[in-house]
Amino acid sequence: MHKLTRRLVMGSALALGVSAGIGGVSADDYKWPSYFTVITPIVGSANHSLAVAWTTEFTAQTGIRVAIKPAPNGYARPEWLNTGEGDISLMQASEYFDQMDAVEGFMTREGGPSDTRVATMNLITPWGYIVRGDGKVKSFTDINKDTTVAYTASSSFLAGGMEALLAYSDMTSDDVNKIETSNYGANTAVVTEGRAEVAFTSPISGTSYEAEATPGGITWLPLPKKEEDPEAFARYRAKAVGYIPATITAGTKSSLGIYMDHAFQANHVRADQDPEFVYNVLKWLDEHYEDFKDDYQHAKMMSVESLKTFIDAGALQPLHDGAIKYLKEKGIWTDAHQARQDALVSLATERVALWQATLAEADAQGIKVSPESDEFKALWDKMKADAGVTKSYANMVGDL
Repeated sequence: MHKLTRRLVMGSALALGVSAGIGGVSADDYKWPSYFTVITPIVGSANHSLAVAWTTEFTAQTGIRVAIKPAPNGYARPEWLNTGEGDISLMQASEYFDQMDAVEGFMTREGGPSDTRVATMNLITPWGYIVRGDGKVKSFTDINKDTTVAYTASSSFLAGGMEALLAYSDMTSDDVNKIETSNYGANTAVVTEGRAEVAFTSPISGTSYEAEATPGGITWLPLPKKEEDPEAFARYRAKAVGYIPATITAGTKSSLGIYMDHAFQANHVRADQDPEFVYNVLKWLDEHYEDFKDDYQHAKMMSVESLKTFIDAGALQPLHDGAIKYLKEKGIWTDAHQARQDALVSLATERVALWQATLAEADAQGIKVSPESDEFKALWDKMKADAGVTKSYANMVGDL
């Protein structure tokens, strides 16, 4: 059926109160808030395009307005969520880990460790290293002190991805030539413009498709297998956390068949978000999956099946109670999932309590809470040490 016709038919059914769902009640019968806001990465990113796709269908069918709010960088998204400027925000595991460690730009009063939970799964996104097709860099081992790299300090996971590549060759960003970029789009553009030789990005982003169409084209660096150089790979993996390596099956033509890391990218909500709201968002996405899955090239990954893959692989962030309620109804949630959930919640709440205690101590001592404050950094390190925290948050999750 043509999509417009389908929308009219479904809209008429909604107006007449026709529904069919679990227990005779579908997500269409839930009394939605008058509007809500979804925080995304910048325009041109895959997750922004996906948010536009599903929310457009959602508004067409429910009449409820959804505002899409692109954030300028990765630090702003959780801060906007924490301050109530948005209700749902994109976050992947590596960013969550950095936030819980208060790394760099996350070392702010509102942007630091906070209790957020996974509501829905967005994409299982490949991440890797883009180079010009006619460039001299063809592999990880071609990276050396003469290499010019794109470096986006405004995003912890973009900067972290580049640091991971350099760590493979036992270097840091201080050892190479850096082209500083301010946002996700510029991070790729400096490669196609010839100003940088390599950047960390995703082959499913619109910016990568644009790059592929430029003169000379692009290619991607294959992720080396661990057995090729165990020590080098260990240095890389220590920086690139929360990823699962696999062969690319979706993305630019130049990336297909290449072995790269993949990240589970989820929509987070605050832990105190109304469980019924979260439950019904996930339920609507599941019940209306067929209506939006073809509205964007990679929208098919925004499925309950992807969420199941995430929890079966070992969830890296805790899920919201509303999402768990729906997974239980679907017969997906198990005792093993709950045991891991309990451990993840315990880690999160303990870390948030430690952060709040650190903020209180900083206020008592008149220390400014800022990434630029050496005094606050020292206080945060001391508070963690006094609490017996000796590992990164990512490693603590990895130990579960």
